[in-house]
Amino acid sequence: MGFGNAGRWLALGSILLAGQRAGNAQEPPPCRSYLVPCNIGDHYSGTFHRISTVESSNGKTTEDVTVRVLHGKARCEGSIVSTDPSALVGPIRGDGLFIVEWGVGVENDAALPWYRIAVACPGVNGSSPARLEDMMETYQQPRRKGFAVFEGSTQEESPEADPVNGVTGTVSLQWAFPLDGKAAPAPPR
Repeated sequence: MGFGNAGRWLALGSILLAGQRAGNAQEPPPCRSYLVPCNIGDHYSGTFHRISTVESSNGKTTEDVTVRVLHGKARCEGSIVSTDPSALVGPIRGDGLFIVEWGVGVENDAALPWYRIAVACPGVNGSSPARLEDMMETYQQPRRKGFAVFEGSTQEESPEADPVNGVTGTVSLQWAFPLDGKAAPAPPR
């Protein structure tokens, strides 16, 4: 999933930059053109947790990363461990990237309000800085509580899974991001 239609974001950004301010949790907070055309991540604090497991005849690799966000600033903590001798393993620590986007309309429902959260962390052992091409994301999720809180979880087959060649895997995500100034819910478990 990409960052959306440029025309849609241009129109959305124009509306927000024209002076719309968050008067309540049903209205979006002001956005900032940082990493994407309209990022409202600066207005949220919370936790994003990802566990990815891939298993093959070479071994099992588990990536477990928690991203803690305070006022839009992300900090990553986690690791990759593996019994596969060819896997890159080690700690994942450092400053990350945090994006919260929103919109209206998905493929099968043009009126559905949605949000998307994306985070990126540095490479193993600090081998690279956080990069957008390495992001972990929720994809578009229904925006049921306006802009007050974005929370949820997903579990799906890993993109690295290849059952024909004996490779299996899952990716689990959990997140909770209340609008700053709201009481924070307990992190999902």
